[in-house]
Amino acid sequence: MRTTCPYCGVGCQVEPRLKEGRIVEVRGAEIPPNHGALCVKGRFGLDFPFSGKRLLYPMVRERKGAPLRRATWEEALDFAARRLLEVLGRRGPEALAVFPSAKTTNEEVYLAQKLARALLGTNHVDHCSRLCHSSSTAALSRSLGGASMTNPLEDIWKTDLFLVVGSNTTETHPVIGAMIKKRVRQGAQMIVVDPRYTGMAEASTLWLRVRPGTDLFLLNAMAWFILEEGLWDRAYVEARTEGFAEWRASLEAYTLEEAERLTGVEKEKIALAARLYATTERAGTYWAMGLTQHTKGTATVQALVNLALLTGKVGKEGAGLNPLRGQNNVQGAGDMGALPDVLPGYWKVADQEARRRFEALWATPLNPDPGLRMTEVYEAIPEVEAIYLIGEDPVTSEPHQDHLKAKLERLPFLIVQDILENETTPFADVVLPAASFLEKDGTFTNTDRRVQRVRKILDPPGEARPDWWITRELGKRLAQALGRPWTLHPGPEAIWEEIRQAVPEMVGGITYRRLEGEGVRWPCPHEDHPGEAVLFRERFNTPSGKARFIPVHFTPPAETPSEEYPLVLSTGRVLYHWHGGTLSRNSRLQEAYPELKVEVNPKDAGRLGIHDGEIIQVVSRRGRIRARAWVTDRTPEGVVYAPFHFAEAPANRLTLDALDPTSRIPEYKVAAVRLEKLD
Repeated sequence: MRTTCPYCGVGCQVEPRLKEGRIVEVRGAEIPPNHGALCVKGRFGLDFPFSGKRLLYPMVRERKGAPLRRATWEEALDFAARRLLEVLGRRGPEALAVFPSAKTTNEEVYLAQKLARALLGTNHVDHCSRLCHSSSTAALSRSLGGASMTNPLEDIWKTDLFLVVGSNTTETHPVIGAMIKKRVRQGAQMIVVDPRYTGMAEASTLWLRVRPGTDLFLLNAMAWFILEEGLWDRAYVEARTEGFAEWRASLEAYTLEEAERLTGVEKEKIALAARLYATTERAGTYWAMGLTQHTKGTATVQALVNLALLTGKVGKEGAGLNPLRGQNNVQGAGDMGALPDVLPGYWKVADQEARRRFEALWATPLNPDPGLRMTEVYEAIPEVEAIYLIGEDPVTSEPHQDHLKAKLERLPFLIVQDILENETTPFADVVLPAASFLEKDGTFTNTDRRVQRVRKILDPPGEARPDWWITRELGKRLAQALGRPWTLHPGPEAIWEEIRQAVPEMVGGITYRRLEGEGVRWPCPHEDHPGEAVLFRERFNTPSGKARFIPVHFTPPAETPSEEYPLVLSTGRVLYHWHGGTLSRNSRLQEAYPELKVEVNPKDAGRLGIHDGEIIQVVSRRGRIRARAWVTDRTPEGVVYAPFHFAEAPANRLTLDALDPTSRIPEYKVAAVRLEKLD
C-alpha cells in the first residue's frame, strides 16, 4: 500500500512491504514527486514505529515530584482536561499554549489549532516552523502575500540556472538535490552560496564560500551590481512591484569591494553570480536553514526576495522563489493555521472578516489578538502555565538547552503527545501515546504545496491512538465543561471535509477521492481545477496586487568570535539523520551514523593539535559537549560544524537564544566556541 514518507518536505511516495507485521523493504512509487527515487531515510529509516521506545499507554503525574504512572485513556484525558480548565478559569487563555506538530497530518493540525482557538480561546499556537522557515514565511508574506514555494518541483527540469543559498540539499532533501544535479548535468548552471563544501557546492558552476552570517550583504551587493550594470527587468519592476525607489536608494553602501571585505568572496565572483542570475530568464532560487536561522533571517530572505523581483523571476515557469521546507508536513501545518497570527488558509486573526468566517463555522467567538510565538512562550513560563505539546521535542531542538530545561522545570503543567520517548518526556505531567504515520489515515502537504494521502497500513501498538482521536476526545471534555460546540468527527476524511469548507479557495477542490491517484497542489478551488503549479503569474496576493520591495540592512551576528571563544559554531543535519534524531536514531540508520562527529578544518586542527577521530570537547559560553573530531576541509578555517541529532551530545547546549526581531527564530548558525583536547 502506498503512503507518504514522514521525514522531509519532499513528500516522497513510498510503498512499504511488510512481513509478519514488520517492514522488510521500502520501494519508491513511480509517481510524483519522487518518481521511484528514495533517499537513505525513506528506504532504510521507516522502521522507527517498531522501536522499543514507543509510548504504549497513557501516563499521568499527579503532582510535581511524583513519578509518572500508567493510566487509562479516560483517566488521562479527564486529568488533562481538568488541569487545562483550572488554568483557564484562574488565569485566562493567555496562560495556555497549544503546539501542533508538523509531523502529524493536516487533519490533526487543524483540529489541534481549532481546540486552542475555539475552546481555550488562545492564539498561543505555533509549531516547529518557528525554528526553520518562520523567517521565510515573514518575508514572503509581506512582499508577495504568500508563504510557500512559488514553483512546482517539476519546474526543476525547465530551469536553466539554480541559485541555491544556505541549503545542503543533497543531504537534507536528497531527492530534490539529485534532481537539481541531474539538470545541471543536462546543461543548466548552478550558483551555490554556502560556507561549507557540500554536495551542492561540488556540483556547482560557481561556489561562493561566504563567511557565516554574511549572506545578506552578498545578496544586496548582487542587487547593487545588477542595477549599476542595467541588467534589471525594468518592465517587470514598473508593472508588478512597488517600493522600488526607496529600496534602490538603500543599496548604496553595498559595493562589491565592501562585500568582498565582509563576506570573504572575491568581488569578481559576486559580479559573475549577479550577471548570470540577472541574464538567465529561467533562474530558480532555492534556500533553507543556512539563510533563515539567523538574528537577521527575515531580512536575509527579504534580500533574496528583492533580488528575484528586481530580475523578474517570480510568476514564471522554471524560476521563482522556492524555500525547501524541512518537516514532512511543515507546509501543511502553516496552511492549517498552526501559527499565532493566522487562522487556516493564512487568514489573519486580527482581521474581523476572517474571524467572522471561522466564528460562523465553529459557532463560537474568537480571540482577535495574535498570540506569542513558540520561542516567546517558553520565555513566558511560568506566566504561561500550561502547554499542550504534540510531536515536538523542544529540549533537543530549542537553543541554549540548559536554559530551556530550567524553564520547563518551572512550567506548572505540560501535556506531551508523541509516538516515542524523547528528551522532553521526563518533564511531562501527562503523556499521551500517539500513532505513527504507518498507523493512521490523513494527508500531508509537501514543500511545493502538493496535498498527498497518508494511509493506514498497521494498527497502533499497545494503547496508542491517532493524534486526531486524542485531540478530539480532549476537546470533547473541554467543550462539555465550557458549554461550547465541538464536532465529534468520525475520522480524518470528515475533518478534511470541514477544512474544505473552512478554506475553499485553497483546498475546496481537493477530495480524498482525487488523492487516490496522485497528490493535488493548492490553490485548488473546485474539483475541476488541476491545482495551481506556478503562483503569481498575473498578480500577487497583496492589496494592490503588486509585490513589495522592502529595504533591509546587514547587521553582524549576535555573538562573534573572541580570544576565549575564537571559532564559529554552525549547526545542521547529516544525510543519515533527521532533526532531533527521535525517528532516525530509532531506526536502522543509527547503525550507519551512531555518534556525533564535529567537522574541524585541518588548519584549526593542526594549530590545536587535534587529530582526525579524536574525542574532543566543544565549549561555548552556555555549556560543553564531547564529540569525535572529523578533520576535513568541507568546513572553512575558523568554523566548526556540528549536527544536532544527538541527545547525548546536544549541539543545542552550545547555541544561543538570540532571536530574529521579526520571526523570533533563533540564531543556530553562528555561535562562538572553542575546542579543547581531553586530558
